[in-house]
Amino acid sequence: MKFITEIIFGKEQIIKYRNNETFDDFEKVINIKKYIFETQLERNAFYKGLAEGVGWSEFEVVKEFEETDHKEINEKEENKFNYWSFIEEYYPNYSSCDNVLLSDILTRKLEGEEVCIEDEEYIKNWDIRKELFEVDKNLLCDAFENYFDTIYPQNTDI
Repeated sequence: MKFITEIIFGKEQIIKYRNNETFDDFEKVINIKKYIFETQLERNAFYKGLAEGVGWSEFEVVKEFEETDHKEINEKEENKFNYWSFIEEYYPNYSSCDNVLLSDILTRKLEGEEVCIEDEEYIKNWDIRKELFEVDKNLLCDAFENYFDTIYPQNTDI
């Protein structure tokens, strides 16, 4: 299994990315880098070293995914739709959305992972599965609407 990540370096470029502005060719070559790691431990050590050396405000991870050898993937997994990849790519202002954060919190809670005390208090007495479904459904619908508008822009001349 490989861990692949794409990182943008530079405060100005991070601001451009968050504002959905396009990068010129020079910025694409200099400020956007792709890294491949063999293990999750190697990836985490890289992030830690990068944060210590550069600082979190100087770079932003924009894409991150795992790649499995084709031998390990069965047909069912190949055909499985990864809606989070779609949301990451097409949801407007993905990196600064409160509902994305809420989805992460609810997912961690549902999967039995650690949730901070403040978040735990906030979601107390919620039907976690039901709320997560609603939040993710809305995120996916908004991402699909943005995708559709991008592929088939409204033409006012018709």
